[in-house]
Amino acid sequence: MSKLLENVLIANIYLQPVQLSLSIVTNILNIRILCSRNLRKSPCTHYFLAYAILSIIYTCLACLTQFLRGFYIDWANGKIGCKIHFYVLFLIPFQANLMLILASFDRYCSSSKSRRIHSRGTIRTARIYIVLGTLLSAIYMSPMLTIYNWIEIYHKCIPQINIISNIYTFSQVFLYYLMAPLLMIIFGFLTISNIGRQSARAKLLTVSIRRRRTERQLSRMLLFQIIVHVILILPFGIIYYINILKPSTRTPNVLAIRYISVMWQQCDYFVSFFLYVFSGRVYRQELSNLIRSNGFKSRRRQLRNDIQQFTLIPTSMLPAIRAKDVFI
Repeated sequence: MSKLLENVLIANIYLQPVQLSLSIVTNILNIRILCSRNLRKSPCTHYFLAYAILSIIYTCLACLTQFLRGFYIDWANGKIGCKIHFYVLFLIPFQANLMLILASFDRYCSSSKSRRIHSRGTIRTARIYIVLGTLLSAIYMSPMLTIYNWIEIYHKCIPQINIISNIYTFSQVFLYYLMAPLLMIIFGFLTISNIGRQSARAKLLTVSIRRRRTERQLSRMLLFQIIVHVILILPFGIIYYINILKPSTRTPNVLAIRYISVMWQQCDYFVSFFLYVFSGRVYRQELSNLIRSNGFKSRRRQLRNDIQQFTLIPTSMLPAIRAKDVFI
């Protein structure tokens, strides 16, 4: 084991709990705010909700895996763990990535002037796409269960090196790291173009202005998230593809760099909250309403407790209490 790899494993012991806490807290806030009355009416919000749920699931598994590696515990060791480990930890990011693609497509449909395209941007359609996308991606990633095998002699979980596995791995890299960002960018530019064309006409309309502003802010939130998403996932994708094509590159130092890129990629699953706050005024308003409502509920709960405590005081003690208060 190299010194770099040892330092990375030690750093995971301290960093992974922080990343886990940030991801759980921020995504729970995302879910709570996105379920508000103003935001849940948009189909795009449902893709954001699916992304938040997948982010919590992935972070719980990935952070726990990275944390245990700091103590030289790897649940990928063994015939069953070897297969499930890589299947699950590659499947969930793939599904989360798909939610961003579908959200980008929804923004394009919602901003389109074509009635046929615009009709696809509905909540019912979004739910169908989420379910179908989740099932199809689970089927597509199923070859991961056969590619990775536990080699007892080396005590390592190693992928098979053959033409079929290389083609499948290339398809993964192509879809996740090339095709997906390209689709997000294309739909993003088309959405911006559609919004620009409709801006002049929108000024003449007075109906559903608030709804239209919400849709635009959701588009802005998605655009910022896509840009940061691409920046965070690319380093791991490059190292992963090099390791698959050239097994000789799986050295301890390269493995350490791969673990660092995993930590970098994990930031993608809690940074969305800060991007939403930064880019979406409607999101900030809903967050402010949530904070105020919780503060009001806590004060009302405290008042109710005070009233209940007061009602538990025996009637015979009331004169004595009053007399004592007067004396004081």
